[in-house]
Amino acid sequence: MPVPSPPKLILKKGHLSQRGQSLVEFAVSSVVLLLLVGGLVDIGRSVYVSQALSSAAREGARHGAWYDAPTLSHPYLDDTEIKSTVDSELAAIGLPASVLKNPGTTCPTPTDGNAFHNPPFASTAYPTGANQVWLYVCYDNTNGLDFTSPATNQGQLDLNVIVLYTYGPITPLVKSQFGIFQVAANQHITVQGS
Repeated sequence: MPVPSPPKLILKKGHLSQRGQSLVEFAVSSVVLLLLVGGLVDIGRSVYVSQALSSAAREGARHGAWYDAPTLSHPYLDDTEIKSTVDSELAAIGLPASVLKNPGTTCPTPTDGNAFHNPPFASTAYPTGANQVWLYVCYDNTNGLDFTSPATNQGQLDLNVIVLYTYGPITPLVKSQFGIFQVAANQHITVQGS
């Protein structure tokens, strides 16, 4: 018994042009889709980094303000101790270690005139390159005041840990259109005295 041959596929001229049209439509729409997805990735990443910077500032301030009741001292109220705590938080999400910009000398000047060294800050207070972290540790909202002797503290000292970051987008189009973004996080905490 003879085996029947498979039916022949007869393509009309219109079918070939429709396949080409579909390919062109997909190519054009995929570019828009990729730009949209890249932008969403950058937005998600920036929110994640912003939250991580807030957490790093909070943990640095909490660590520095810890009061040791038995010895009546603040063993961690020191710029280097606060920096190491901030750096460990930054390392947990893959950010580089911070650069301590004011070892007891100055705090960044706010551009809106507030007296508490809260954001917004001038562009000169931020790192110049992308994906860098600068750290400021300010005491009593006073430029030049450093907390060097716990014995002189009578309490109610304000500790302000400021973490500044320049965020560089990973999507080339977003980076070319908007450049780098400046992100600031700070945390005030009251240091209790003896």
